[in-house]
Amino acid sequence: MQKGVRIISRRLHLFVWPVLLVIFIEFLNRGSLTSTLEWIIRNPGEMVLNYVVIFCLFLFFTALTGRSRISFWIMSVFVLVAGLISGVKFKILGVPLLPWDLFLSSETTDIVQYLNGLFDFKTVIGIVLFFAASVALLYFVPWTHARFRWKENIVLGVLAVLVAAGVYLDKPFPVKSALNISTIPWNQADNYKVNGFMLSTVLNIEQIIIDAPQGYSQANMENFMKRVERRTNIDPNVKPNIIVILGEAFWDPTRMKNVTFSEDPVPFIHHLQKNYSSGDMMSPQFGGGTANVEFEVLSGNTVRFLPEGAIAYNQYMNRRVDSLASILARQGYQTASVNPFHNWFFNSRNVYQNFGFSKFISSEYFEADYNGPYLQDKAVMKKIIEQTDTSAGPDFVFANTMENHAPFTPDKFAKNSIKVSGDFPEDTKGMLESLAQGVRNTDEALKMLVEHYEKKGEPTIVVLFGDHLPSMGNNFKAYKDTGYLSDTDDSATVLNKMYTLPVVVWNNYLPAHQDKLDISSAFLGPYILDLAKREGTPYTDYLFSLSKKFPVIPPRNHYERLNISDADVKEYQMMQYDILFGEQYAFGGFRDKIINPKFTLGYGEMVIDSVSPLHQNTAGGNGGESSVQISGKNFAPSSVVYLNDKALKTTYENRQSLSAVIPKDLASDSEKPYHFVVKVIDSKNLPIQSTAVKQMESLK
Repeated sequence: MQKGVRIISRRLHLFVWPVLLVIFIEFLNRGSLTSTLEWIIRNPGEMVLNYVVIFCLFLFFTALTGRSRISFWIMSVFVLVAGLISGVKFKILGVPLLPWDLFLSSETTDIVQYLNGLFDFKTVIGIVLFFAASVALLYFVPWTHARFRWKENIVLGVLAVLVAAGVYLDKPFPVKSALNISTIPWNQADNYKVNGFMLSTVLNIEQIIIDAPQGYSQANMENFMKRVERRTNIDPNVKPNIIVILGEAFWDPTRMKNVTFSEDPVPFIHHLQKNYSSGDMMSPQFGGGTANVEFEVLSGNTVRFLPEGAIAYNQYMNRRVDSLASILARQGYQTASVNPFHNWFFNSRNVYQNFGFSKFISSEYFEADYNGPYLQDKAVMKKIIEQTDTSAGPDFVFANTMENHAPFTPDKFAKNSIKVSGDFPEDTKGMLESLAQGVRNTDEALKMLVEHYEKKGEPTIVVLFGDHLPSMGNNFKAYKDTGYLSDTDDSATVLNKMYTLPVVVWNNYLPAHQDKLDISSAFLGPYILDLAKREGTPYTDYLFSLSKKFPVIPPRNHYERLNISDADVKEYQMMQYDILFGEQYAFGGFRDKIINPKFTLGYGEMVIDSVSPLHQNTAGGNGGESSVQISGKNFAPSSVVYLNDKALKTTYENRQSLSAVIPKDLASDSEKPYHFVVKVIDSKNLPIQSTAVKQMESLK
């Protein structure tokens, strides 16, 4: 009996030590012990599964070495390296260390950059305390030194594998489901904050590897490229502006037949539908995942061939990928992306560069022109107009809107001008009125844009499409309350009703025609190239031909209903694999002409031309705060002036002028010369653009 108790006691440390490892890696990843402890208290289920993952790894190494101490130190080194790199990357880029950083990213060889400036005081103290506690536990606490025989090693190894597999597969016991664990693939920063480092890594692993389709080879790809029927309707004489607008949650609520609106929410859209090409676009998303729709429209690739729930921008857009932007840039177009949200959201900054845009105007470069919680759609249209009016040649602009983003609460806008009535609950009425106001605002913004190009007369094509239906209540509440959707609807009905969005196409120069569109979002880009009579690539020409045979590529379980077989899309899948994961044979001689080497954020390079003293406030005593005027170009509303690496209180006046207040201690600083820098700071408090240093010998 005593012998059995002694054996068990000497193995209890196997269950205790992983707790220390979990706390240590979360401290390194989050940057503070306080935030780590808050996470443990708020997310006990996630903490437990992080512990289980570390526990399994600990058992596995113990089984390999036969020594628990050695196993602990192996795990400590892993935790130290992974946690440090992730924590520093989080500070620099606003995202943690992700599995695809190691397997898919073109920046893998530069991972050591995250080690620069690694050890701040707080981190050093944390590391010292961890190793001090570890030494105390391992060498001064009785019964924590165990040597395991080969039979026990086998048991430990098998146990580690079985438990890890159970957590990963959620079988035979649905632990993740019971603890309500879910991944947040569209925002990996939040994913890691909620789920913890080790669990998030495990949840992301299944998104890493995409197997090559059978038959993928250079020879087969080259033969395929030769067989593609190329479009011949290219007009070398006309290069129209091409403006493509993703309307956030833009949908036509009048499709809900049991709902009465006091007036038409989208009168201009309905006008365009009667006189220009329009129709339906099948989106791969409902209620969110905007980036996946962008991915399909811009590149022609489809998330249908990616793991369900994957966010292509975050997980697979780690290399150059040909897009509408790069295709048109090679034909002399200026290309810009306009997005009234954070530059980092959905990895947009890196994605747009990899897509070949020359410019990305994110929310950091917008004036504070809000309607509700988001920048209004008319502000986006003004940026589009400015881009096309100030460039010398034809423009391609891809723009997002945000004004109609969830939530659809009754108080979202200052006033809802459209009233809704029908036999449904009051909360549903409130959501519908908010949606009606949101799409009305999009409708009016589009009208403003179209009227501008009507007056200007420059050949222009404008395309507006909705990215996904709005999510209004849990379990399709508003749609079911109004009778638009029913619990008895089959999967085909749900797909058609909940994933079909309006698309309208206006132009001011083509002969009158009305294409009746019914296509997948991945086929919209090839359609636009054909409409504008712009040269495509073998890939876009192939997709254009494929869209004539199969205009909609649905989820795999709907293939049979739409008379699609795996063989029908095999070449499509192979081409996409080549582009995203393979050798990119499809890009032929233009692979090095996809990324624009002069890609910039905002309006171009920021420059300080001069720094001029304004005044000195001496009311507080011997000297006081000084003010300076910074003159230059391409400043942004999020600009901050720095003096000798210290941020100053900055006022944005316009793109050519900033003013900044210099505190007394800096103004009287004996250190000379004075170095001024202007940086654009985003919502994560990270600098995303900077001027060169402007040196001043005196502030007088």
